[in-house]
Amino acid sequence: MRRLAVLVLLIAGACSSPPGASPSSTPSRQPVAATQGVTNTPRPTGVAGAGGGSAQASPGTLPKSLAVLVDLFAAKGGYAITLVAADGSVVARTSAQTRSAIADAVELPYVSSSNSRVYYMDGDHDIRYLKADGSSGLATTVSGSATVHAAFAVTPDDARIAVGLLDYSVSPVKLTIYVEDIGGAHHAVIFTSTDKYVWPVVWHSGHLVVAYLGPGAVPFKSKFVNYSGRDLAQYPYGPNPYGGINFHVINPVTAQREVIISGGGASGLLTKAGTAVVQGDGVDWNGQPIFWNSPTDYGSFSASGSLSPDGRIIAACCPQPSTAGHLVLWYPGGTTTILAVNVTSVDWAGWFDGSHLITGFYQRADGTPSVVDISSDSVTVVDAHGIVAAMLPANLDS
Repeated sequence: MRRLAVLVLLIAGACSSPPGASPSSTPSRQPVAATQGVTNTPRPTGVAGAGGGSAQASPGTLPKSLAVLVDLFAAKGGYAITLVAADGSVVARTSAQTRSAIADAVELPYVSSSNSRVYYMDGDHDIRYLKADGSSGLATTVSGSATVHAAFAVTPDDARIAVGLLDYSVSPVKLTIYVEDIGGAHHAVIFTSTDKYVWPVVWHSGHLVVAYLGPGAVPFKSKFVNYSGRDLAQYPYGPNPYGGINFHVINPVTAQREVIISGGGASGLLTKAGTAVVQGDGVDWNGQPIFWNSPTDYGSFSASGSLSPDGRIIAACCPQPSTAGHLVLWYPGGTTTILAVNVTSVDWAGWFDGSHLITGFYQRADGTPSVVDISSDSVTVVDAHGIVAAMLPANLDS
């Protein structure tokens, strides 16, 4: 009952702040000029050739599902991307530059997966890709700069890209969202705002999904409190890899909001079933609660849960309220299975399928990523580090 009351309250609060029309937010049906202060650079004409990644698997043995680990603390000024298979093997890896530092700016996601590859930001404006065979190349550029932080999401078919820009050179910070073909054609700004902050994270059934910072929230670490309660310098995105409290499904032409996914506290990766929430239970792609009806579960201490693709299991820390412990599979009605792998309450797992998952960690001191086969409870330590930032292919559509 406590979780239901909290969930209803959060949904009511989130509904009051859509990415729609207001005196300081402007959706648009027509292409308009890019926001002032954003630097436009020449774009490639499409997905480029190979080079840059480290291949570790032959094309004939490429796995069907991969986890994308992102180590935000791999090196000063840089981060690492690793593709991991369900058997725990590393099939490809690469590294990239982080965005230019802007004091106190919230961290935005760096990667987006399609059906064929993971795209990643290299510096302020280059979008590169990495495939399972290790091939890598420049896909396009976006309008980021030393004062404008960018986030993006590529469609599953690699055809289009949505870009969110946070312009810190002005006060208040100005948000611009645009959509265009990979390579820059058919560019259209669909939304601007100076008091509502969202950014693209995935595509679902032809619609754009944006992470929402929250009602009245501004994109500064010192002024934003996420649901993990952890230090944003060490745990930048909170309980999910997208950085928002929930998700809005919007029309990619008009920016009209169509669905809210969770009222707040979204945790783990988005899957075919929807998302888990830290208060317990989950929310589906229609914005409807998925009730677990458990008398006690991870929601009693706000751990980061991960909803399975079939919506039947939530994986989360811990058997008892704690900041760290064994990973637990929570089933509707209160049934649990404790797995022989350690996790923290702020980090989350990713699902390869209904029986294999991978753990991830922001900080090396908190643990090492491992793949778990829940049918046998076998654990394979992964030779890589990072949070589970995405799954490849994205595979979110039913």
